[in-house]
Amino acid sequence: MSLDTVNISTACLLSYLGMFALNFSMERNAKLILNHALSFKLAKLSYGLGWCCLILALCTSILAWGGAVGITACFGIATAAAGCIIFIQSYRPKLNLNFCIVLLCLVLGLQFFRIYG
Repeated sequence: MSLDTVNISTACLLSYLGMFALNFSMERNAKLILNHALSFKLAKLSYGLGWCCLILALCTSILAWGGAVGITACFGIATAAAGCIIFIQSYRPKLNLNFCIVLLCLVLGLQFFRIYG
């Protein structure tokens, strides 16, 4: 697996995680997933983590494709991730949380591969 493939996969996964964290920070969506709203501090933490994941996704996109294409691709990936989240949230909101846990493990595994592989 090449370094570009790892960067592109990481950008896709981080975009999904970032969009989910932003989605999760909203009271209505948190109630759908957990059956209760998040506290103010947890909602702000989720909001901040969402933006951090999106910024990291932008950085990995730029590493993979370069400046102009990387920024454009990152916005396209983020739009696709948001669409997937909306679709899953409409029918199975708790599946979104489980999916994000798996994606987080996958991102960490990809970065482990990147460092030690």
